[in-house]
Amino acid sequence: PIYKMAAVLLGRVVLLLCLISLSCSSSKLDEKVSQLMQWSMRKPLITLPSDKFTTFARTKPRNYSIVAMFTALKPQRQCTVCKEAYDEFEVLANSYRHSSQFSSKLFFVMVDIDEGGMDAFQTLRISTAPTYFHFPPTGKRQPEDSYSASRNGITAESLAKWVAERTEVHIMVVHPPNYTLMMVWMVAVLVGLVFVYWRRENLATLFDPTKWALLAMGIVLVMISGQMWNQIRGPPFAHRNPQTGETGYFSGTGQYQFVAETYCVMAMYGLISLGVLLLNKEISLPVTMEKGTPILGLALLVFVFSYLLGIFKMKYSGYPYKLFFG
Repeated sequence: PIYKMAAVLLGRVVLLLCLISLSCSSSKLDEKVSQLMQWSMRKPLITLPSDKFTTFARTKPRNYSIVAMFTALKPQRQCTVCKEAYDEFEVLANSYRHSSQFSSKLFFVMVDIDEGGMDAFQTLRISTAPTYFHFPPTGKRQPEDSYSASRNGITAESLAKWVAERTEVHIMVVHPPNYTLMMVWMVAVLVGLVFVYWRRENLATLFDPTKWALLAMGIVLVMISGQMWNQIRGPPFAHRNPQTGETGYFSGTGQYQFVAETYCVMAMYGLISLGVLLLNKEISLPVTMEKGTPILGLALLVFVFSYLLGIFKMKYSGYPYKLFFG
């Protein structure tokens, strides 16, 4: 009987310890969720140093998901794409914060290597920035919990799609209005109206087909080369590799581009258009140029278009076609 009583007493002690452990665990979880909610209410994108990141993103208990971006925003790091990635990630976090999907089940976190994040970088063996990880509420991270920015891009829309796949939280991305662009358009319209009023007695120039054709071609070249995308996204002019020191003018992914890249593409489209025009025998050119004009036009068309296909193949690795380059 004494052994039976001891066994019963031991069982009750174990049960009491389990209850105390569960209570403490629940209390810790409530504190963590409460703290994350307070931070999110103040700023949707939470910046954490390594110790707090370990506490809130990697230490149990946890019943929420963490989507973290690891970056290097200091100017001395010379990571031009990091600032653009930060802006897009912040847009995603803000869109989530002000949507009906916002809850305590998902939080967005940023870890900067120069803002106390060195240990986190070393623990996760991160060697490039920006890098994105999803930390699920239960279980271990899967390969799909790592987001490839080089393959999928750094836009808020691409990140939102990945977040939906990993967390089942669908976020409608809302970009803030670009007031600078609106002011530029308003000034341009005002200047146009002033010009029309100034030339109101001689408006023949407004009906010149050549001027309208050049204007239309200029607008087309600007639009198809991605200049409007530059105004909306604000990409850097080029990218300098911090390891090799080389400057890249073309982005290696189809989801992103640099300003220099769009200028090159616009110039190539312009040369292709010029090549097509030179193939036309009806255009007015000096007599000394008429004989070689079609050959020059064909050369421009073939070689520039070939190079353009090569660039497209570089950005989309599965693209099967090429002409001379690529």
